[in-house]
Amino acid sequence: MMYRTMAILATLLLATSLAEAARPLGNVVTREAARRYGLERAWATQIELDRSRGRVAFATLNAGLLLVQTDQATLHVLDAETRRTLWIAHVGRPGPVTSPPAANDKYVVSTSGSVAYLFERASGRVLSTRKMPSVPSTGAAISDTRIYIPQVNGMITTFRLPSEKNKEETPMEQRFRDNAANYAGKGIAFAPPVVTEQGVVWGTDAGNIYSVTPDELYAMFRFKCHAAVLGGLLYRAPYIYATSRDGYIYALRDGRGFARWQISIGRPMTVGPMATEDGVYVIPETGGIYKLSPETGEELWSAPGPQQFVAVSPTRLYTADIEGRLLILDVKSGARLGTLGTQGSTIKVFNRDNDRVYLLTSTGLAQCLHEVGLKEPASHKAIAISDEDKKEDADKEDKPKAEKPAADEGPDPFGADDKMPADDKMPADDDADPMADDAMEDEK
Repeated sequence: MMYRTMAILATLLLATSLAEAARPLGNVVTREAARRYGLERAWATQIELDRSRGRVAFATLNAGLLLVQTDQATLHVLDAETRRTLWIAHVGRPGPVTSPPAANDKYVVSTSGSVAYLFERASGRVLSTRKMPSVPSTGAAISDTRIYIPQVNGMITTFRLPSEKNKEETPMEQRFRDNAANYAGKGIAFAPPVVTEQGVVWGTDAGNIYSVTPDELYAMFRFKCHAAVLGGLLYRAPYIYATSRDGYIYALRDGRGFARWQISIGRPMTVGPMATEDGVYVIPETGGIYKLSPETGEELWSAPGPQQFVAVSPTRLYTADIEGRLLILDVKSGARLGTLGTQGSTIKVFNRDNDRVYLLTSTGLAQCLHEVGLKEPASHKAIAISDEDKKEDADKEDKPKAEKPAADEGPDPFGADDKMPADDKMPADDDADPMADDAMEDEK
């Protein structure tokens, strides 16, 4: 009897130890817990911050960098694949409102109050500071040549990035072209603009999607949605995907201003979509997830549970539920493959670039997970267009502009019957450039 009791106790202890091995220790996902779901913990690191005062405010993924900004105005720039900290810098001083940072292969940009800071990517050296007309409403977008910053006054401001080509210009040409350009639309952008092959696009809480030329910000088109566009737009060439507050998803052709399709799921959405070459994913405000066809918008499957996007691999979809656990779904069917306890990592980076899962705590513990076998990031491709789609697009483009109705089949959004104030490109004052380098004097 005693031996039987001891055997039962040994079995219970073994089961308990196995369960503990599959559970994250503290806020770090253990290698054992990750492997249980076919994952590998690529790295874990602690962001340097004063945990008695500071907290992580933003974490974004851009151009192979994990950009972590604290509420103490400190910007940490890490190599997203190796966890190596490239540099740490201050964005102004603690106090003014900051916004999520952005990067390309040469520069990093962030804001403090109404001042934009441009850093050299390689060293973290501050290259310039630029004053904006107002305070940013969200993070910036950055292309190879320019930076675009939405503000609470409804403007989008752009200024030119330094380049060797700029040095070939005369001083007068440089001053003229370095001046800020502004576009004033109706409504405020709550997500960064998106740079496409044709121009720059963004959505507003007034239900408008704007597209402008990348340099002068001349209007290309304005698309009227059924309700506010609060989530970030997503560009997967050649389509721009958007969600609206009343439950519509739109697929717009880049540079042309018409909807390839628009579908309603009947539930409000405040987060932008995710898209790969084989599906468009949306999560409504009330939770759950839908996968739609990128060509037609037809629903392919839906599943309950997810509240937040995290990442997508070729075979799996990573999301988070209302408690902060990592939900792993099959991309083909939506079936749940596993649930990993990541409640302590309150910041889950929305990775639209590749399959990597980035988790952070508010006190700066960062970690990266990926599927076993995916040693290199699996990037997402453009959407393929069939010959039939190309012909239909050509037929739509051949129609006169007046025959292209708004999304709700109402009047042309640029027409006189729209009852919307005319949007205007507003060039900066040549005599008083609001983005001048000496604008930092206003912050002292």
